[in-house]
Amino acid sequence: MIRIDSIEAGRGSLPRRSAKQMSNERESYVLTMQEDTPELIEQWRDALDELYMEFRKRSRAALKDYDVEDVHQARVSARKLLTLLPVLDPDDESGLYRPIKKAQKRFGRVRDADVLIGEFKQLRQEAKEAGRGDESRLFKRMAKLEKEERRSQRKKLSAKLPKIVNGKLDRRWKTFLKEDLPELAARADVVGSVRELKDDYRKRRHVYQVTADRAGLYSDEALDALHQVRIAAKRCRYTAEAAAFALGDKQAEDAEHFKSVQKRLGEVNDRHVRIRIADDYGPEALGADEAGWTAFRERLDAQLKEALEEVGEL
Repeated sequence: MIRIDSIEAGRGSLPRRSAKQMSNERESYVLTMQEDTPELIEQWRDALDELYMEFRKRSRAALKDYDVEDVHQARVSARKLLTLLPVLDPDDESGLYRPIKKAQKRFGRVRDADVLIGEFKQLRQEAKEAGRGDESRLFKRMAKLEKEERRSQRKKLSAKLPKIVNGKLDRRWKTFLKEDLPELAARADVVGSVRELKDDYRKRRHVYQVTADRAGLYSDEALDALHQVRIAAKRCRYTAEAAAFALGDKQAEDAEHFKSVQKRLGEVNDRHVRIRIADDYGPEALGADEAGWTAFRERLDAQLKEALEEVGEL
Protein backbone atom coordinates (compact mmCIF):
# COMPACT_ATOMS: atom_id res chain seq x y z
CA MET A 1 0.00 0.00 0.00
CA ILE A 2 1.09 3.58 -0.56
CA ARG A 3 2.17 5.42 2.56
CA ILE A 4 2.42 9.17 2.49
CA ASP A 5 5.17 9.62 5.02
CA SER A 6 7.62 12.48 5.34
CA ILE A 7 10.99 12.33 3.60
CA GLU A 8 12.62 12.46 7.00
CA ALA A 9 10.69 9.42 8.33
CA GLY A 10 12.95 7.32 10.48
CA ARG A 11 15.45 10.18 10.86
CA GLY A 12 13.37 12.41 13.08
CA SER A 13 11.17 15.34 12.15
CA LEU A 14 12.82 18.57 11.13
CA PRO A 15 12.12 21.40 13.60
CA ARG A 16 10.25 24.38 12.26
CA ARG A 17 12.69 27.22 11.66
CA SER A 18 11.97 30.76 12.77
CA ALA A 19 12.36 33.72 10.41
CA LYS A 20 15.47 34.74 12.34
CA GLN A 21 17.01 31.27 11.98
CA MET A 22 16.31 31.25 8.26
CA SER A 23 17.85 34.71 7.93
CA ASN A 24 20.95 33.53 9.79
CA GLU A 25 21.18 30.49 7.51
CA ARG A 26 21.00 32.73 4.48
CA GLU A 27 23.69 35.09 5.79
CA SER A 28 25.95 32.15 6.62
CA TYR A 29 25.43 30.70 3.15
CA VAL A 30 26.21 34.01 1.43
CA LEU A 31 29.41 34.48 3.44
CA THR A 32 30.56 30.97 2.58
CA MET A 33 29.80 31.50 -1.10
CA GLN A 34 31.70 34.78 -1.14
CA GLU A 35 34.78 33.06 0.25
CA ASP A 36 34.59 30.23 -2.29
CA THR A 37 33.31 32.25 -5.27
CA PRO A 38 36.21 31.74 -7.76
CA GLU A 39 36.24 27.98 -7.29
CA LEU A 40 32.45 27.85 -7.27
CA ILE A 41 32.19 29.72 -10.57
CA GLU A 42 34.54 27.21 -12.20
CA GLN A 43 32.54 24.33 -10.79
CA TRP A 44 29.33 25.78 -12.18
CA ARG A 45 30.99 26.38 -15.53
CA ASP A 46 32.33 22.83 -15.72
CA ALA A 47 29.03 21.26 -14.71
CA LEU A 48 26.91 23.35 -17.07
CA ASP A 49 29.24 23.15 -20.06
CA GLU A 50 29.56 19.38 -19.71
CA LEU A 51 25.79 19.08 -19.89
CA TYR A 52 25.51 21.48 -22.81
CA MET A 53 28.23 19.71 -24.80
CA GLU A 54 26.49 16.40 -24.22
CA PHE A 55 23.19 17.96 -25.27
CA ARG A 56 24.68 19.32 -28.52
CA LYS A 57 26.58 16.13 -29.34
CA ARG A 58 23.54 13.95 -28.79
CA SER A 59 21.29 16.36 -30.67
CA ARG A 60 23.46 16.17 -33.78
CA ALA A 61 23.76 12.40 -33.55
CA ALA A 62 20.03 11.90 -33.01
CA LEU A 63 19.16 13.73 -36.22
CA LYS A 64 21.37 11.42 -38.28
CA ASP A 65 19.56 8.14 -37.62
CA TYR A 66 17.28 8.74 -34.60
CA ASP A 67 19.32 6.34 -32.50
CA VAL A 68 17.27 5.47 -29.40
CA GLU A 69 20.11 6.15 -26.96
CA ASP A 70 21.07 9.45 -28.60
CA VAL A 71 17.48 10.66 -28.40
CA HIS A 72 17.28 9.56 -24.77
CA GLN A 73 20.54 11.23 -23.72
CA ALA A 74 19.73 14.43 -25.60
CA ARG A 75 16.48 14.63 -23.66
CA VAL A 76 18.14 13.82 -20.32
CA SER A 77 20.93 16.39 -20.73
CA ALA A 78 18.38 19.02 -21.78
CA ARG A 79 16.24 18.23 -18.77
CA LYS A 80 19.22 18.55 -16.42
CA LEU A 81 20.10 21.91 -17.95
CA LEU A 82 16.51 23.02 -17.44
CA THR A 83 16.80 21.98 -13.81
CA LEU A 84 20.01 23.93 -13.15
CA LEU A 85 19.45 27.09 -15.18
CA PRO A 86 16.55 28.37 -13.00
CA VAL A 87 18.78 28.04 -9.93
CA LEU A 88 21.21 30.53 -11.48
CA ASP A 89 18.91 32.53 -13.72
CA PRO A 90 15.35 32.34 -12.35
CA ASP A 91 14.08 35.11 -14.63
CA ASP A 92 15.77 33.63 -17.73
CA GLU A 93 17.65 36.83 -18.43
CA SER A 94 20.02 34.79 -20.60
CA GLY A 95 17.18 33.60 -22.84
CA LEU A 96 18.53 30.04 -22.76
CA TYR A 97 15.72 28.28 -20.96
CA ARG A 98 13.05 28.62 -23.64
CA PRO A 99 14.95 27.16 -26.65
CA ILE A 100 16.35 24.28 -24.60
CA LYS A 101 12.85 23.59 -23.30
CA LYS A 102 11.48 23.50 -26.86
CA ALA A 103 14.21 21.06 -27.87
CA GLN A 104 13.59 18.91 -24.81
CA LYS A 105 9.89 18.63 -25.71
CA ARG A 106 10.72 17.58 -29.26
CA PHE A 107 13.11 14.90 -28.07
CA GLY A 108 10.59 13.87 -25.42
CA ARG A 109 7.89 13.07 -27.95
CA VAL A 110 10.20 10.84 -29.95
CA ARG A 111 11.60 9.25 -26.80
CA ASP A 112 8.13 8.49 -25.45
CA ALA A 113 7.28 6.66 -28.67
CA ASP A 114 10.59 4.76 -28.56
CA VAL A 115 9.85 3.60 -25.02
CA LEU A 116 6.28 2.59 -25.77
CA ILE A 117 7.24 0.60 -28.86
CA GLY A 118 9.87 -1.31 -26.90
CA GLU A 119 7.44 -1.86 -24.06
CA PHE A 120 4.63 -3.10 -26.31
CA LYS A 121 7.01 -5.50 -28.08
CA GLN A 122 8.13 -6.95 -24.76
CA LEU A 123 4.56 -7.27 -23.48
CA ARG A 124 3.56 -8.94 -26.72
CA GLN A 125 6.29 -11.53 -26.31
CA GLU A 126 5.41 -12.16 -22.65
CA ALA A 127 1.73 -12.62 -23.51
CA LYS A 128 2.63 -14.96 -26.37
CA GLU A 129 4.83 -17.12 -24.14
CA ALA A 130 2.05 -17.27 -21.53
CA GLY A 131 -0.44 -18.49 -24.11
CA ARG A 132 -2.50 -15.27 -24.18
CA GLY A 133 -2.75 -15.00 -27.94
CA ASP A 134 -5.45 -12.33 -28.06
CA GLU A 135 -3.47 -10.08 -25.74
CA SER A 136 -0.31 -10.65 -27.74
CA ARG A 137 -2.06 -9.55 -30.93
CA LEU A 138 -3.38 -6.41 -29.24
CA PHE A 139 0.10 -5.37 -28.12
CA LYS A 140 1.42 -6.06 -31.62
CA ARG A 141 -1.22 -3.73 -33.04
CA MET A 142 -0.43 -1.05 -30.43
CA ALA A 143 3.27 -1.22 -31.31
CA LYS A 144 2.43 -0.79 -35.00
CA LEU A 145 0.25 2.26 -34.34
CA GLU A 146 2.89 3.76 -32.08
CA LYS A 147 5.48 3.36 -34.84
CA GLU A 148 3.28 5.54 -37.02
CA GLU A 149 3.21 8.15 -34.27
CA ARG A 150 6.98 7.97 -33.91
CA ARG A 151 7.46 8.46 -37.65
CA SER A 152 5.43 11.66 -37.43
CA GLN A 153 7.36 12.94 -34.40
CA ARG A 154 10.71 12.18 -36.03
CA LYS A 155 9.74 14.27 -39.05
CA LYS A 156 8.81 17.16 -36.77
CA LEU A 157 12.08 16.79 -34.88
CA SER A 158 14.10 16.96 -38.10
CA ALA A 159 12.18 19.99 -39.32
CA LYS A 160 12.12 22.02 -36.11
CA LEU A 161 15.23 21.15 -34.09
CA PRO A 162 17.77 22.87 -36.42
CA LYS A 163 15.80 26.10 -35.99
CA ILE A 164 16.13 25.82 -32.20
CA VAL A 165 19.52 24.22 -31.55
CA ASN A 166 22.09 25.81 -33.83
CA GLY A 167 25.09 28.15 -34.00
CA LYS A 168 23.03 31.03 -32.64
CA LEU A 169 22.26 29.06 -29.50
CA ASP A 170 25.92 28.05 -29.19
CA ARG A 171 27.01 31.68 -29.30
CA ARG A 172 24.42 32.65 -26.73
CA TRP A 173 25.67 29.80 -24.53
CA LYS A 174 29.31 30.94 -24.76
CA THR A 175 28.30 34.50 -23.88
CA PHE A 176 26.36 33.19 -20.91
CA LEU A 177 29.35 31.26 -19.55
CA LYS A 178 31.77 34.12 -20.08
CA GLU A 179 29.75 37.20 -19.17
CA ASP A 180 26.70 36.18 -17.13
CA LEU A 181 27.75 33.13 -15.15
CA PRO A 182 30.28 34.76 -12.76
CA GLU A 183 27.73 37.15 -11.29
CA LEU A 184 24.88 34.63 -11.34
CA ALA A 185 26.95 31.91 -9.64
CA ALA A 186 28.19 34.30 -6.97
CA ARG A 187 24.69 35.23 -5.91
CA ALA A 188 22.93 31.89 -6.44
CA ASP A 189 21.42 30.27 -3.36
CA VAL A 190 21.61 26.59 -4.25
CA VAL A 191 20.60 25.41 -0.80
CA GLY A 192 17.58 27.70 -0.87
CA SER A 193 16.62 26.48 -4.35
CA VAL A 194 16.80 22.85 -3.27
CA ARG A 195 14.71 23.69 -0.21
CA GLU A 196 12.06 25.29 -2.42
CA LEU A 197 12.02 22.25 -4.69
CA LYS A 198 11.57 19.96 -1.69
CA ASP A 199 8.75 22.16 -0.41
CA ASP A 200 7.10 21.88 -3.83
CA TYR A 201 7.51 18.10 -3.67
CA ARG A 202 5.78 17.99 -0.28
CA LYS A 203 2.94 20.17 -1.54
CA ARG A 204 2.38 17.95 -4.55
CA ARG A 205 2.52 14.90 -2.32
CA HIS A 206 -0.18 16.44 -0.13
CA VAL A 207 -2.32 17.29 -3.18
CA TYR A 208 -2.03 13.67 -4.28
CA GLN A 209 -3.08 12.39 -0.88
CA VAL A 210 -6.12 14.67 -0.79
CA THR A 211 -7.06 13.79 -4.38
CA ALA A 212 -6.70 10.06 -3.77
CA ASP A 213 -8.91 10.32 -0.66
CA ARG A 214 -11.53 12.32 -2.53
CA ALA A 215 -11.58 10.75 -6.00
CA GLY A 216 -10.20 7.28 -5.26
CA LEU A 217 -6.73 5.77 -5.35
CA TYR A 218 -7.13 4.48 -8.91
CA SER A 219 -8.89 7.51 -10.37
CA ASP A 220 -7.37 9.44 -13.26
CA GLU A 221 -7.30 12.54 -11.05
CA ALA A 222 -5.25 10.78 -8.36
CA LEU A 223 -2.91 9.18 -10.88
CA ASP A 224 -2.34 12.53 -12.58
CA ALA A 225 -1.58 14.08 -9.19
CA LEU A 226 0.84 11.22 -8.47
CA HIS A 227 2.58 11.92 -11.77
CA GLN A 228 3.14 15.50 -10.59
CA VAL A 229 4.78 14.08 -7.45
CA ARG A 230 7.13 12.13 -9.73
CA ILE A 231 8.00 15.26 -11.70
CA ALA A 232 8.76 17.16 -8.48
CA ALA A 233 10.92 14.27 -7.23
CA LYS A 234 12.82 14.30 -10.53
CA ARG A 235 13.56 18.02 -10.21
CA CYS A 236 14.85 17.53 -6.67
CA ARG A 237 17.04 14.63 -7.74
CA TYR A 238 18.53 16.30 -10.81
CA THR A 239 19.25 19.53 -8.96
CA ALA A 240 20.90 17.76 -6.04
CA GLU A 241 22.99 15.58 -8.37
CA ALA A 242 24.05 18.25 -10.85
CA ALA A 243 24.82 20.86 -8.17
CA ALA A 244 26.37 18.41 -5.71
CA PHE A 245 29.56 20.50 -5.58
CA ALA A 246 27.59 23.32 -3.91
CA LEU A 247 25.66 21.10 -1.50
CA GLY A 248 26.37 18.89 1.49
CA ASP A 249 26.05 15.19 2.28
CA LYS A 250 22.44 15.61 3.39
CA GLN A 251 21.38 16.67 -0.08
CA ALA A 252 23.25 13.72 -1.59
CA GLU A 253 21.24 11.39 0.63
CA ASP A 254 18.03 13.11 -0.42
CA ALA A 255 18.99 12.69 -4.08
CA GLU A 256 19.08 8.92 -3.59
CA HIS A 257 15.67 9.05 -1.94
CA PHE A 258 14.17 11.04 -4.80
CA LYS A 259 15.78 8.71 -7.33
CA SER A 260 14.00 5.80 -5.67
CA VAL A 261 10.68 7.68 -5.63
CA GLN A 262 11.09 8.62 -9.29
CA LYS A 263 11.71 5.00 -10.28
CA ARG A 264 8.72 3.60 -8.38
CA LEU A 265 6.34 6.27 -9.59
CA GLY A 266 7.69 5.89 -13.11
CA GLU A 267 6.42 2.31 -13.15
CA VAL A 268 2.97 3.50 -12.08
CA ASN A 269 2.93 6.23 -14.70
CA ASP A 270 4.05 3.84 -17.45
CA ARG A 271 1.14 1.52 -16.70
CA HIS A 272 -1.31 4.41 -16.50
CA VAL A 273 -0.09 5.72 -19.87
CA ARG A 274 -0.43 2.21 -21.30
CA ILE A 275 -4.11 2.17 -20.31
CA ARG A 276 -4.75 5.63 -21.72
CA ILE A 277 -3.19 4.73 -25.05
CA ALA A 278 -5.22 1.54 -25.27
CA ASP A 279 -8.41 3.46 -24.50
CA ASP A 280 -7.53 6.19 -27.02
CA TYR A 281 -7.15 3.59 -29.76
CA GLY A 282 -10.15 1.60 -28.58
CA PRO A 283 -11.18 -1.99 -29.42
CA GLU A 284 -12.17 -1.20 -33.01
CA ALA A 285 -8.80 0.29 -34.02
CA LEU A 286 -7.01 -2.56 -32.26
CA GLY A 287 -9.22 -5.22 -33.86
CA ALA A 288 -10.51 -6.65 -30.56
CA ASP A 289 -13.89 -8.26 -29.94
CA GLU A 290 -15.86 -7.43 -26.80
CA ALA A 291 -14.66 -10.39 -24.75
CA GLY A 292 -11.02 -9.95 -25.76
CA TRP A 293 -11.11 -6.23 -25.05
CA THR A 294 -12.70 -6.74 -21.61
CA ALA A 295 -10.07 -9.30 -20.62
CA PHE A 296 -7.29 -7.06 -21.94
CA ARG A 297 -8.47 -4.00 -20.00
CA GLU A 298 -8.95 -5.98 -16.82
CA ARG A 299 -5.38 -7.21 -17.06
CA LEU A 300 -4.06 -3.68 -17.63
CA ASP A 301 -6.00 -2.43 -14.60
CA ALA A 302 -4.60 -5.25 -12.48
CA GLN A 303 -1.05 -4.39 -13.53
CA LEU A 304 -1.60 -0.75 -12.59
CA LYS A 305 -2.94 -1.68 -9.16
CA GLU A 306 0.04 -3.98 -8.64
CA ALA A 307 2.44 -1.12 -9.36
CA LEU A 308 0.56 1.20 -6.98
CA GLU A 309 0.80 -1.36 -4.19
CA GLU A 310 4.58 -1.42 -4.64
CA VAL A 311 5.04 2.35 -4.31
CA GLY A 312 5.58 2.36 -0.54
CA GLU A 313 6.92 5.45 1.21
CA LEU A 314 6.94 8.79 -0.59
